[in-house]
Amino acid sequence: MMKTYKTLKGECLCAQVSWEMTGPYKFFGMCQCSRCRKVTGAAFATNLFMKSDQFKWLTGKENVDEYVMSPPNTFGNAFCKHCGSRVPRFSAGRGWMMAPLGSTMEAPNIKPTLVCAEDHTNWFTRLEELL
Repeated sequence: MMKTYKTLKGECLCAQVSWEMTGPYKFFGMCQCSRCRKVTGAAFATNLFMKSDQFKWLTGKENVDEYVMSPPNTFGNAFCKHCGSRVPRFSAGRGWMMAPLGSTMEAPNIKPTLVCAEDHTNWFTRLEELL
């Protein structure tokens, strides 16, 4: 029997940008590195990775802008031009989409993995225990 994967839908805060994605997902990362903390304003980021053909913009792709750090970094952030919410971004070098999982209402069919455990803040150090 073929396994089915639910479709997850997400949107920005103002709902002008929306998307959907379908598994199997490549990776569900919970990262507490300094860059992810800065870009989310939280103790850690929750990002879901999938192949680009598993992702589809539903509305507002023209409202997406992106900040990419200077090389050799590949770190960046895509966001809605209207409300500033994080939205998915395509990583050309790796060929996958990264979507901020906090913008969806359902959980994916994949367990999270801790990323950058050594680069955490002093005020939040228990992410490994929570997973």
